[in-house]
Amino acid sequence: MPVQDWQSDAEATIDAHLRAVAGRDLDTFAATVHPDVTVIIPSGRILRGAAEVVDFHREWFTDGDWTYAVEPVLATTTATTATRVLAVTVVGEPGAEPSRFLMGLTFVAEAGRWLLIHDQCTIGRPA
Repeated sequence: MPVQDWQSDAEATIDAHLRAVAGRDLDTFAATVHPDVTVIIPSGRILRGAAEVVDFHREWFTDGDWTYAVEPVLATTTATTATRVLAVTVVGEPGAEPSRFLMGLTFVAEAGRWLLIHDQCTIGRPA
C-alpha cells in the first residue's frame, strides 16, 4: 500500500484516523491501522489484528445514525511512538443518552508511516 503524505506525520495520521471514524470512512480508517493492532472496546471485548478491527468498524459504520466526538486529554509524541488520551462521546441516535468513555490510542512509526497499534476504551465510573 503506498504511503499517503499525511501518513508520515503523527499528528496528521491521528487526525485522519479520528476524522475517518467520525465520518465513517472505512478506507482511510483501514489505512491508519497496523496489521497487529489490538483494540479493546468499551464492553471489554478484545479485537485482534487489522482484519478483525476493520470488520468490526465496517459493521459499526453502517449501524444506525450515531455521532462521535472527541476531546483531547493528553498527548505525547516521540520519534517512534505517539499516544493520545481522548474523552469520547458517542450518541447512538438523535435524542439518545450519550455514552462517554476515555480512549487511549498508541501509534507507532513504521516504514515511513504512523499506524495504530493499540486502542483501549475505558468507561468511567462515578467517584
